[in-house]
Order: sequence, then C-alpha cells, then structure tokens
Amino acid sequence: MFETLNESPLTQWLNSLLWGFPAAEIFHIVMTGGFFGGVAALDLRLLGVHRRVSVMTLMQHLVPLLRWLFVGVVVSGALLFLFMPLEYSQNPAFLTKLVLILCGGLNALFMHVVLLRHQYQWDSHIDPPGGVKMSALLSLVIWMATLGCGRLIAYFYGTSF
Repeated sequence: MFETLNESPLTQWLNSLLWGFPAAEIFHIVMTGGFFGGVAALDLRLLGVHRRVSVMTLMQHLVPLLRWLFVGVVVSGALLFLFMPLEYSQNPAFLTKLVLILCGGLNALFMHVVLLRHQYQWDSHIDPPGGVKMSALLSLVIWMATLGCGRLIAYFYGTSF
C-alpha cells in the first residue's frame, strides 16, 4: 500500500516541487507551534497557574483556535507524509508520534467529557481538582513527547523496526 502511494502521481508531483517539502514543513512547524502553545497555556492554567484567569473564559478563546490549529497540523502532517510514505511508514519516531497523538486526543476527550463537567465549581481562585491536574500534566508530557518524536524523525531516516 505505501509502495503504491510512494509511486503515485501525487507523490511524484510533490517531490518535483523545489520548495514543496520546505513549505509543507514550515506550515507544519507553525501549526504545531501554535497548537502546542495553546495547549500549554490551557494545561498550565489547569495545573493551577494564573488562577485569576477563568478556565471557562480561557477555554472559550483557546479551544476553537486549538481545533483549527489541530486541523492544520493534521493536514500539513499528511502532506509531509505524502512526500515520503515508504520512509515515514517504517520510521519508529514517526510511528511513536502517531501513537502519542492518539493518546493526547484521548486524554483531551476524557478531560473535556469527564473531568471538566463541573469546572464552574472551581473555575477561578480555587485549586483545580487532582484529576484535572493529573490530566493536564499528562497532556503536557504527551505533547512534549510528540514534539520530541517529530524532531527525531529526521534522525531515524532510512531505519525501521
């Protein structure tokens, strides 16, 4: 499957573009930086930093933006994958990054569906509950590890499991 994709006209066309890969990579870095910055700001607030800032207000501003940034990360990441599908599909750092993205998404879903149901009770000036703090810390660790794996992809180029 990945070999077919590697030989596809789309991949061949993308690889013929002089600035295609650098442009896609720059787009991915900008989207990733924005996404991680927003997630870090939200997670730090959920860990109890800047309690004067309402969690609800911060989430009303950040969550819609984070959704769009995540779409940008996925689109740009998929585009980067199309440049070298064979290499990426066998790259341990890339595969680990995909698993971490899934874990980060599941953690965010759990946080928003379960842990933040009663945030109005502690929204400002009160220490967030332990479960919220644990999930926020896990989020920071997962997304930092994801960034690290993204950077490590280049160092595992040409290797596989």
